[in-house]
Amino acid sequence: MKAQHRKPQIISEDTHCQVNSLIQRLDNVKHIADSGFWISTTELKLLLSLDETFINSLNKKVLSQPQNCKFSWRNFECTLVDHQFGESFWAINTKQNLLINNNDALSQTPTYVSEIPDYKQSTLSDSIVLKIPPEVEVIPSPYALIDDFLSASQLNDLLRYTINKQPDFLPTTNSASDPNYRRSFYLAHFPEFSDLMVNLVRKISPQIIKHLDIKDFAIGQIESQMTAHNHGNYYKVHNDNGSPDCASRILTYVYYYYREPKSFNGGELVIYDSKIENGYSVAADSRKVIQPTNNTIIFFPSHCMHEVLPVSCPSEYFADSRFTINGWVRHV
Repeated sequence: MKAQHRKPQIISEDTHCQVNSLIQRLDNVKHIADSGFWISTTELKLLLSLDETFINSLNKKVLSQPQNCKFSWRNFECTLVDHQFGESFWAINTKQNLLINNNDALSQTPTYVSEIPDYKQSTLSDSIVLKIPPEVEVIPSPYALIDDFLSASQLNDLLRYTINKQPDFLPTTNSASDPNYRRSFYLAHFPEFSDLMVNLVRKISPQIIKHLDIKDFAIGQIESQMTAHNHGNYYKVHNDNGSPDCASRILTYVYYYYREPKSFNGGELVIYDSKIENGYSVAADSRKVIQPTNNTIIFFPSHCMHEVLPVSCPSEYFADSRFTINGWVRHV
């Protein structure tokens, strides 16, 4: 019998590049683990080449179980250590003799090795920014809430006036010119009730300023606008004095009113506590959620980050909207 000789297997250049990329990735992960750096979910996705399905599942677990949220990747363990302003941060630790639990989708090693990224196109150094969140002091955001702000007759007249003015309402805009940042309708000119509201706010503002422990200031212009939030409307996180033309705003007010019985859900006002980062006031994780209760008015400092949660109004009738008269007290 003739001896059979096997042809030597040749490793393709493409396979060699994939192996080198994998080794580089493992070295990068080990470097971060040894250094003790924290990295965000976005950075973690790029570093480990995690797919969108796993990231979505991970984000859900962060929201439901933030106290004990971790998963393993090869012989490394990624543990949630902080969650700030909608961004999660993770610590990576080396794990010896890793035992994979295949029954837990978020504790098992992710099987995302079918496609290894080409680091010639997107290198780690170009894309990963390591962050070590410093210890920061959370500053509570105060607010004042007043019930039954208008008389019953004033409220009825205001509702009737607002519904009749539907053709004059315009889509709202924002300084970022982002159509997905804010959705609602507003009426800028309504002297029949803006004068009433401005006079009432001017009269009570000194007491509110003292109550909120805001440094006393000379009250100047008081602005007022009427807004309507209907089905699917919202306003994402923002503050009211972050642009040059709004810098003199000190105090924000929002007066809520709607037709009874209430025909919408949602539309809560979320006011975030503050912290200082790089010399700027930004939103902290802690927050207050204010229900839009009929005939109430809320006051809070204009620098506070806040948002309006989406409104659900099944009828989509304008008359069933969440109505407000909102505005700002400026210093002279």
